[in-house]
Amino acid sequence: MPSFLYLEHYFFLSNFLVGLTFFWAVYGCGLAFLDLFGFHLPTPLKQIIAVILGVLAVSLTVQLLAFGFWLTPLAINVLYGMLAAGLAYSVSRFFFHFKTPKITFSTPQLIFVGVVFICIAPIFIYALLPSTKIDELFYHQLVAQRIFMDGGLIFYRQPWEAAIPPHLIYNFSQVPLVSLGFTDAPNVVSFCFLGLFLWSIYQWMHQAGTPVFWISVGLSLSCLGMYRLVFTSAGSHHFGDLAAFTAFYLSLNFTRLSQTRSVKSLLSGIGLLLPAILGAKMSLAPYAALVGLAAIFELYQQKQFSVRNLLLLLWPTLVFYLPIVAWTYAQTHSPFGLILSQHFDTTLIDKHLLASTLQAEIVNTPTFLEHTQTALLHFPYLVLGAFVVFGWSDYPLRDKIKMYLIAIIFLLILYKFDLLYSPRFWGNLPLSFFIATLLSLPKWATKPTNFYLKAGLILVTVLPYLGITYLYLYNLRPFPFTITQRTHFYRRFLPLYDDFRTLDNILPKNACLYTQERINLVHAPRRIFRDSLDVCDCPSVYALEFKNSPLSFPLSIQHSNYRTGKIIYQNPTSVISTYRTPNKKPKTEQLTVYELQP
Repeated sequence: MPSFLYLEHYFFLSNFLVGLTFFWAVYGCGLAFLDLFGFHLPTPLKQIIAVILGVLAVSLTVQLLAFGFWLTPLAINVLYGMLAAGLAYSVSRFFFHFKTPKITFSTPQLIFVGVVFICIAPIFIYALLPSTKIDELFYHQLVAQRIFMDGGLIFYRQPWEAAIPPHLIYNFSQVPLVSLGFTDAPNVVSFCFLGLFLWSIYQWMHQAGTPVFWISVGLSLSCLGMYRLVFTSAGSHHFGDLAAFTAFYLSLNFTRLSQTRSVKSLLSGIGLLLPAILGAKMSLAPYAALVGLAAIFELYQQKQFSVRNLLLLLWPTLVFYLPIVAWTYAQTHSPFGLILSQHFDTTLIDKHLLASTLQAEIVNTPTFLEHTQTALLHFPYLVLGAFVVFGWSDYPLRDKIKMYLIAIIFLLILYKFDLLYSPRFWGNLPLSFFIATLLSLPKWATKPTNFYLKAGLILVTVLPYLGITYLYLYNLRPFPFTITQRTHFYRRFLPLYDDFRTLDNILPKNACLYTQERINLVHAPRRIFRDSLDVCDCPSVYALEFKNSPLSFPLSIQHSNYRTGKIIYQNPTSVISTYRTPNKKPKTEQLTVYELQP
């Protein structure tokens, strides 16, 4: 796999520069399209829509090439040319579009700015480190790497999270980074989305006249909680959250913005956000639908509903989302792949696979106390409380009711599908309500002027979560900034690192690996599969069997029944899972690798 090949070439500075350059290039592509078609949006909305449009455009280009297996070196070079043009355009327009208002800070205000910097610094360091989170190693990075290796898009049944192509739109856009050899650069791109989110809410709060103290609190708490530590990764979390928050902002302020901006520009903005939300995570599909319905409701209220306006709202979904849905249906007879496949006439995704997948992902319904503990760990309690405090904000009552209805219906749908247990499925709603409240503070909240009172509030609300952040960061030392530190980091945090290095010297170059365990897949030394029916173009196949999860034989592979052959490698203490949590020891298990024979 590409990640294995590039392990020894990782260097934090080049990884950062490539990730940052890619982000700017994608932003430039989107900005060029907006300027070309005459979309006039205010700052920071234009910057957000531009980078989201850029990701959608790059992703769609990769998809169209991958559908026909046209991802040849020439096609990839064309992708590079497209990104280079986007980079040149964004650099040429940088000073015009990214003008930050000049503010003079007093000494107390400088202290508040310092607090924000201290809160964001650990996340920046996290983004520079090699990927170690299991979701990244299991499927987030696997998607783009498989497309690059196959030269096109193949439907794989496992990992099951990657068997839902319509929610992988963001992952498709990472193929150029994989082809460059920077498989960890998507972590930096994710941080850039977080940076754009922070810059945008600063812009909006400054425009709204929010006091510097509350700006610093808003920015600080936006960086804290386990949500940021866990999901600043190669996944689509920050991308989806930025799109979801912007949709929240536009839905909340639609009436006010329509008085100074054309309804068409607002509809186009919301319309471009919908495929981004849909393509970031399937759990956000209800939220995207509710935002779209809210926009249609506003059109009715303003007596501007028409087919043309409806098309302005829906055309981005038809262009950027429908192709992957159609491809998935053509491949599986299920428009969303594995998910909801039980409701469609599909033979590729059999009932046994679906049943075994659901059984492996059984969710025990948490108690209210467990829900509360998880929420408080992921989001600062002041952010969670914003769901209630939002009711005291100065927005018109109808707009507050509208957003409460969207949130409540969305959360009820998550509850119905057993997805409410994890804050990652909430679409960043707590923070959306929190920032929205800061943008329209009631007068009583702006009155406190005593510096010590403000400092005390920061200590109570920020310090506990800041302590958790730095505790996790301390646990990752020494950072892999030298070759020796890099090897030590790999051995400590990359599951199966030593096993894969040994297997690389044993296995034939054209061999394939097979396992049923949820393990680090992207650092495997050869192509690796989790469903025997997915194995293809493999002259020889080797199985990774773990003591607590023995394989069942025979296995149907490449239209033949395979059985066990000779053992080629064994390790009684193989590290199959590692944790960034302080004082949590890695999980070890006996690993046996043997050749499979038809």
